[in-house]
Amino acid sequence: MKIIRVIRWLVVLALVALFVTCVWPTRFRYDHMTVDGNLVPVRIDRFNGDADMLVPDEGWIPVEGTMAPEGNTPASRRS
Repeated sequence: MKIIRVIRWLVVLALVALFVTCVWPTRFRYDHMTVDGNLVPVRIDRFNGDADMLVPDEGWIPVEGTMAPEGNTPASRRS
């Protein structure tokens, strides 16, 4: 009887560990932004920071950031 109870707890613990490692920390974090007065869903990749927005007829497309002004670009290194 005691062995069955221990095995049952080990199975439950293994299932919880599997859920925590595979499902809970998903790759994308979901948010929203306003485009032309409309709320648009945005997904942000947790691994590399890339963002995609959901466009109704096109699907997920990359969100392009604004370009930095010419004077704010970092200086290149001398070799």
